[in-house]
Amino acid sequence: MERIFGIDLGTTNSVIAYTDSTGTTEVIAGQDGNRIVPSVVYFGKDGTQLVGTSARQRAIIEPERVAMLFKRGMGEKTFLENEQPFVVDGKTWSPEELSASVLKKLALMAQDRFGEPVRKVVITVPAYFGDNERAATKSAGEIAGLEVLHIVNEPTAAAIAHGLDNASTGRILVFDLGGGTFDVTVMEVAPDGSMKVLATGGDRRLGGMDFDNLILDKMSATARQSGLDIETEPWARQDAYDKAEALKKELSTLDTAAASLTGSGRPLPFELNRAEFEKLIKDKLTATEDTTVYTLETAGLQPSDIGTVLMVGGSSRIPAFQQMLEHVLGKQPVFSRNLDEDVARGAAMLGAKEGQDLDPRSVLARMPKPVDVCSHGLGVSALNDDRVMQNVIIIEAQSPVPAHGEDTFNTVEEGQTHVEIKLNEGDEEDLEFVKQIAKGTGRFGRAVPKGYPIVVKIDYTRAGMIELNAYDGETGAFLCKLEVERPGNLSSGQAANAAEIFRKTKVS
Repeated sequence: MERIFGIDLGTTNSVIAYTDSTGTTEVIAGQDGNRIVPSVVYFGKDGTQLVGTSARQRAIIEPERVAMLFKRGMGEKTFLENEQPFVVDGKTWSPEELSASVLKKLALMAQDRFGEPVRKVVITVPAYFGDNERAATKSAGEIAGLEVLHIVNEPTAAAIAHGLDNASTGRILVFDLGGGTFDVTVMEVAPDGSMKVLATGGDRRLGGMDFDNLILDKMSATARQSGLDIETEPWARQDAYDKAEALKKELSTLDTAAASLTGSGRPLPFELNRAEFEKLIKDKLTATEDTTVYTLETAGLQPSDIGTVLMVGGSSRIPAFQQMLEHVLGKQPVFSRNLDEDVARGAAMLGAKEGQDLDPRSVLARMPKPVDVCSHGLGVSALNDDRVMQNVIIIEAQSPVPAHGEDTFNTVEEGQTHVEIKLNEGDEEDLEFVKQIAKGTGRFGRAVPKGYPIVVKIDYTRAGMIELNAYDGETGAFLCKLEVERPGNLSSGQAANAAEIFRKTKVS
């Protein structure tokens, strides 16, 4: 059967893997021998694109032609903090298109390895991604010419890889701290290998790059005290940012790290010790602790109920986070076999179960497919008894996927001929704290009395997509289907045009 690949499309780095019929997984390397590809795109003046390490190296020389950290803008019109579009040579590039460049690079690596084009993939996303971000990720794959069979949560993919490597059972807390996103997932692993997610939480705008920026701010302040400016010139700032990231990594194993800053035509030594670094990230550390405690409570568990604390993501190497988890949960965390590759490995394993002929004797073939959960509740706007519009939740957060929910509502006026339906993503009744993601109008075709029933059905598919259909509560006639609004995403026409451009674009 056709090969299915697993892809970890990361904020800072991306990985592609493949699982064969025996259940053996291979992380695929590029021609340079590297299996981890920086999620960075450089736009050459001749129309070609460089992706990965070579693109990142260009960031110091030509930062205006380099895009990075664009996963944080997935589902939005731009990823830049100033909310300006990313433009090169008059062309605006969306986060989906930039992600498609990375996906195409990974697909070409796999094509070189196996001698045939890559068509079908499973792509991972942070567990806390909403519908908008998931749809944008799927669109990125399609722009790159790929069929996205499944969008799977990163912690779930990591747990699949870890479970097969270690045969762990019981309740597992997965602490996934990557370059740009953070997730906590609590799951239960049965003796037969089946996995059920109990609760998930996180922050799609918290990760290693935030720690880098805090170090960069300290670098800038130190430089200014010495009459040195590392912010004015883009190349100087990018150079300092790269050194800030290197310092962060060194402080995971060293008590003190140093770098030489460059700006205003002269160098300046900069030194940072681990205690100073931990003081810089104190608020971020507290945020991850609060999320961990809340997710555990959402799962209805106590710290003593957790058997394994699994660390995933490159930033989880920072000792302060390990110490925090040991304090909160009373046990020493363990690391996945390879922090940078296990998410892709788990996605490849799930891909193999999706559509490949697995040897029935393999452990992977015998393992049931994992049961994931919705990270956000889904509901519709309706008047309560006090005639105040509120969000009525139909599918609750943490519901097992696929999820189905339905509820019956009533018209509020005599002689009503139509009803407006608004679909919301969020867990609160107050509409101020939820996100409207779709709206539509259902028409009865006649005037109906006050209190006439309308049945609303919502499905959250296993692929992570949302569908809402409304029906006449008496006749069963179909009223309307809501198309989820994704204003930050490319339209179908824009995506098709982008895909056509990508077929002609050289990516290396």
